[in-house]
Amino acid sequence: MPRVFPQINGFDVKVNIIEDQDGPHVHVFKAGVEYRISLETCKVLTYTGGTKAQARAAERLIAERIDECWTEWNKWH
Repeated sequence: MPRVFPQINGFDVKVNIIEDQDGPHVHVFKAGVEYRISLETCKVLTYTGGTKAQARAAERLIAERIDECWTEWNKWH
């Protein structure tokens, strides 16, 4: 998965180059946890652990950098 932008506060944001059925989203990784976040709502779709505070921080990060996320997603889809 290509990285959307350099890591920020330990969050690594990537986009899947294989289209799936969940609509436009990015994968956000931090400390062994993966969050899949919708680009349409900037809300967590699924996650593999972590805390609610970490999930909210991941959502905020995507909301703040949404244009970069859309650009990278559109590049591959």
